[in-house]
Amino acid sequence: MVALKPLIGIIGGKDECSVSAGRLHVLRIIEAGGVPVVFSPDTDPEDIVEVSDGILLTEGPDVHPGFYHEDPSPALGVVDVERDEVEIRVVELAVEGGVPILGIGRGMHVINVALGGTLYQDIYDIPKAIKHDWDPDFVSPTQRLHTVRLKAGSLLYEILKENLNIESTNEARIAVNSFHHQAVKRVGEGLKQVAFAVDGLIEAIEGKEGFLIGVQWWAEFLPEMKSLYRAFVEAAKRRHDETQETLKKVIEAEVKESLRGQDGNHHSSETSDTLPDTTQT
Repeated sequence: MVALKPLIGIIGGKDECSVSAGRLHVLRIIEAGGVPVVFSPDTDPEDIVEVSDGILLTEGPDVHPGFYHEDPSPALGVVDVERDEVEIRVVELAVEGGVPILGIGRGMHVINVALGGTLYQDIYDIPKAIKHDWDPDFVSPTQRLHTVRLKAGSLLYEILKENLNIESTNEARIAVNSFHHQAVKRVGEGLKQVAFAVDGLIEAIEGKEGFLIGVQWWAEFLPEMKSLYRAFVEAAKRRHDETQETLKKVIEAEVKESLRGQDGNHHSSETSDTLPDTTQT
């Protein structure tokens, strides 16, 4: 029997006429052995999580600060509250169900907010912040614009280890692109910060168990980040296989129970058919 590939759910952005997701995300998932499916924000979050073996959250507009109990700053950009609501609920359900999650750019912010964290509405609220908000219309996303320091021992470190500049037993560095004006402030429950820019800004977070990773940079444009997509799809494949094995056991148990019931009815029929004949002398 051919093993089925894991289905990776991607919540797309939408306008009046279409729903879309970045083509490079789709290609990276395919290259890694997954089947990408783009969901509209109109889709019920429970349906998305139920059919997905992994969830990919991608770039997009700012997360509305109302979701972390703040009023909008004058520096807040474009928001999409409907998409916020859907993606936040998807994260909650996926974490609860053990579904692997990878967040890119805004996706990292959604993960953090969904788990009770907060954001800087604009990075220039932070003293001595370096430039993070490069414009992809003028600077290619394939350019490495600043370095990131990764914590040794983190899952992200292990995934990217072959491409890191390892400086000590405690940390390593890698150069990334940068196109964001918001950033993680307080880390959400069950998350830890595992990568930082030189100004201290959090550049990656991950869960304390399972596959739950968010990175600030646009990983799909950097070839050395293909290993991140592979690790994500592999985690989704493991969950897919575990789910199928559980389902198989449930079906087998139900079939056995049904057969036992039929066997019991058969014996009852045989008993009634062989009753003594009291009409003969």
